[in-house]
Amino acid sequence: MEFYVIFKSKFLLEQTMRKSILKIYGVISLMLIADLAAYYFYKIGLNGYYSDITLFWLWIFSSIMIVILFWKRIMAKLLLAAMVLVLVLSILPMALPFYTLMLSTTSLGLKMDKDLGKNYRAQIVGYSVMGYPVLQVTERKGIFEKQIFQCNDNQLLNDDPNVKIRDAKDIILDHQTQDTLTLTLRYGIRNKSFTFDKKTGNIVKR
Repeated sequence: MEFYVIFKSKFLLEQTMRKSILKIYGVISLMLIADLAAYYFYKIGLNGYYSDITLFWLWIFSSIMIVILFWKRIMAKLLLAAMVLVLVLSILPMALPFYTLMLSTTSLGLKMDKDLGKNYRAQIVGYSVMGYPVLQVTERKGIFEKQIFQCNDNQLLNDDPNVKIRDAKDIILDHQTQDTLTLTLRYGIRNKSFTFDKKTGNIVKR
C-alpha cells in the first residue's frame, strides 16, 4: 500500500511538471510569434540586439525538450519533423536562407552595436551573404524598440562610393530635433554626416 501511494504521488508530480512545461512552452511560442509578427508588420522588437535572438534560441531549446519529454505523442514527432523540414528546405537553395537564419539569430550578423543616448540605438548588420551590411537605427519604447531608419551604401554614400557603411569605426549622434536625427559615421580621416526624418525614415540631408 505504501509503495502504491509513493508511486501514485510520483506519477501525479510528473504529470503536473509536464503540464507546467507545456504551459511555459506555449507562452514562449506565443511570445516568439508575437515578436516575429510585430517586427514583420511594424518593425517593432524587443529592446536590444540580443533580446530577440535570446527568445528565438529559448524557443529552439524548449522545442527540443518538448520533443524529448513527449516523444510518445504524435505532436512531438510532428514538431521534430517540421523543424527538420525547415532546416532541410533552408539548405537546399544554395543554403542562402540557412545563412540568413544563422546570421540573424546569432552575433555573426552584427558588425557594430552603438547606444545613441538613452532613447536611440544604432547597429550595422549583415544578414545576407549576397549583400553588404546595412545601417539601422531604432527608437527605444520601454522594453520594446522600433526601427525608424535603415539604409545601404547606395542610399547613404552615393556621393563617395569608396566609403562603405561596413567600414565605419564609430557612430555618433550629433543633433536631434522633434522630427529628425543627425548622425555621423566615423572612419578616422574621412567622416560621413547625414540627417534623416524619424517618421518617414528618409534621408533629408547628406
